[in-house]
Amino acid sequence: MYTSIPSIYVGLEKTGGLFDIDATLPVLLIQFFLLVQILSLVLFNPIQKILKQREEEIENNLKNARVTLEEVDKLQQKIRRILQSVRDRHAIRAKEIESKRQIGLTRSKKYLDTKLRQTRENMVSTYRTKATQAGELIPGVVQEINRYLRVRPPINRV
Repeated sequence: MYTSIPSIYVGLEKTGGLFDIDATLPVLLIQFFLLVQILSLVLFNPIQKILKQREEEIENNLKNARVTLEEVDKLQQKIRRILQSVRDRHAIRAKEIESKRQIGLTRSKKYLDTKLRQTRENMVSTYRTKATQAGELIPGVVQEINRYLRVRPPINRV
């Protein structure tokens, strides 16, 4: 009798195959799904929430960057317009200054030419009066020299 009992146990033993389907399979499936749900609640959902928040933050930063770039572009265009208007005004002002400089140079040249002509005329006039005075003095000087030479005794030469 004792010999037949081990043979019953031998018949009830698991065969040890790869896919043994028995009462433990539903328990394993329930454990697996519970593990997935717990991990989902504890780990996956918070991670997904953090990733979603990060993604939204990155999108907001990109939108802000686009807006800022658009503002920068508008400001650069405004600066270019202002610079162009300043350059245009500067060019106009430079032309005005150049024309005033040319007018001033022309006036200065005319003034200096007039002064030079007047100075030359004054010098020529002074020269002529001095020459005339000198011409009037020459006969008197010649007479004085002749008188001096006549009064003086002759020089003895040895």
